[in-house]
Amino acid sequence: MMASRQLEYFRAVARELHFTRAAETLQIAQPALSQQIRKLERQLGIALFERNNHRVELTSAGAALLEHAERILADIAAVEDEMRGWTAGTRGRIRLGGARGLTARLARLLAEFSQEFPAVEVELREMNTEEMVAGLYGGRLDAATVVRLPPQEAGRRLESLPLGDEPLVLITAESAPLAGKYRVPVAALDGVDLVCYSPGSVIREIVLSALADAGATARIRFETREYSTARAMASVGLAAAVVPRSVAEEPGQPVGIVRLDPEPAWAPSLAWPAGRRPGPALAAFIDFVGRRPDLVSVT
Repeated sequence: MMASRQLEYFRAVARELHFTRAAETLQIAQPALSQQIRKLERQLGIALFERNNHRVELTSAGAALLEHAERILADIAAVEDEMRGWTAGTRGRIRLGGARGLTARLARLLAEFSQEFPAVEVELREMNTEEMVAGLYGGRLDAATVVRLPPQEAGRRLESLPLGDEPLVLITAESAPLAGKYRVPVAALDGVDLVCYSPGSVIREIVLSALADAGATARIRFETREYSTARAMASVGLAAAVVPRSVAEEPGQPVGIVRLDPEPAWAPSLAWPAGRRPGPALAAFIDFVGRRPDLVSVT
C-alpha cells in the first residue's frame, strides 16, 4: 500500500522533473529520493518516469498517478486543517484562485476577512478560468472566482456563489476617433487593432464571441494575460482593448472609455469542489462572502 510520504516524494519529482531540485525542496538527500522513487515503481510494477542523462519526464502512468496524488495530498491537508480548526477555533489555510478583474475587490475582501478570522491564512493566486477550474478539480485550489462554471459531470462538480455581473467596455487612447463616443456598436470594431487575452481566458471567449455575433473580424495585434498591459497598449494608441468596466475606471494610464452595443458582460462566481465538506476555514470564507457581497460583487 502506498504511503502519503511516497506520494509527496513522487509529486515533488513530477513537479520539478529534476531529482536534485526535488530533493532540495523536500530537504532530503538526492540518493535517498531516487531510492524511494525506484521503490514506488517496483511496488506498482510500472515506470513512472523516463530518465536519461539530460532530462526526466513523466510516463503516461506517471501523469495519471500525479493527478491522483495531487487530489489525495490535498484531501490529507484539508483533513489536517479541519482538525486544527475544530480544536482551536476557526483557523487553517485557503488556496484561492482569483480572476484578474477582481484583484482590487478581492484585496478589500481579504483585508476584511483577515480582521474577522486572523488565524486563517489565505494564499491568492491570479489565474485564468481554465487554470482555476483545473486547480479545483486537481486539488491544488480550495476555492476560486471563476468567470464561467464548467459543465457539471459526475465526479467533477462545483458548488458556487454568484458574484453578480458587470459590462465589458472598450478602452482606447484618449485621442482615438472612438474615444469621443459614449456608445458604439460592436460591429464598429471590425478591422480595429485589439489587445486580446491568452487562450484559457473566458473574457477572451466573451469578446471574440461578441465580435463574431456582430459580424466583425477580430484583428488581434497583441496578446496578454494582464489588464494592465492591455491598458498600457490602449493608452498610447497601439490598440484598443475590451475590459471589465471596473478595471477601466481604476486609476492608471489615461484611456477613453466607450460602452458597446450590444453590451458584453462577465459574471464571476466563487466556486469550490462539490461533494467534499468545506473545512472550518473555507466554510467561514464562503459564509463571509455571502454576508458581505458589497466587498466583492461586480454588480
